[in-house]
Amino acid sequence: MRDLDELLAVDDPAMLVVREWIDAGRVEAALLPPEPGRRERCLVGLQVTVRSVLGALAYETGGLLVDHGWLRLLGGGHGTLPSLYEAAQVDDARSAKGHLVLGWDVVGGVFALDTGDLGHSGRVCYYAPDSLQWDDLGLGHAEFVEWVLSGGLSTLAEDLRWEGWREQAAGLRLDEAYLVEPPLWTRGRRETTETSRRRVPVAELLAHQARAARVPHLSRGHRPGLTTRFGHR
Repeated sequence: MRDLDELLAVDDPAMLVVREWIDAGRVEAALLPPEPGRRERCLVGLQVTVRSVLGALAYETGGLLVDHGWLRLLGGGHGTLPSLYEAAQVDDARSAKGHLVLGWDVVGGVFALDTGDLGHSGRVCYYAPDSLQWDDLGLGHAEFVEWVLSGGLSTLAEDLRWEGWREQAAGLRLDEAYLVEPPLWTRGRRETTETSRRRVPVAELLAHQARAARVPHLSRGHRPGLTTRFGHR
């Protein structure tokens, strides 16, 4: 196992590139400061150098709030937002051995890097809250981070957003998300003109989705094809 000094000893740290993507201003993004101790444990736990974008986020940031906070992209940990390494220790359907949770959106969609169990090794996948299934985004990790910081979420989340979502997403605590009723995955939700949303802990929403996904006869919402949903293809 490489120690912290080895993981930091690089000539071309990727954080320089990440800052360029943020500074380009294509989408609103707030960088959370990392916390000493947590970021070191995160980098050593992941065993990646800061030459990689993954390592840069793990060590140089506490996380990123992207597109008015719609996406909480994990880094080295900040307050109640777990680090990439801490999230990997949680024993549930979205952070099992075989994929690395990268972050989640405010309606319970989870982004993860497939490291062996999702069928798309080395690529980022999205656990969609309106289908309760993993979708391959067709992007490596660095490509994914550039994509979200270039406005890619606007296409991905287009049919999950509502009027006033920016203000409501920005007002959430780091450990909260919105539970939508009727659930996003139920048949006919798009015909429902009125929905309600309540703030719940992220863990509660993800557990709710996990329980629903285990019901074999559950009616799922319609999902657009990958070409129209993700835009970059």
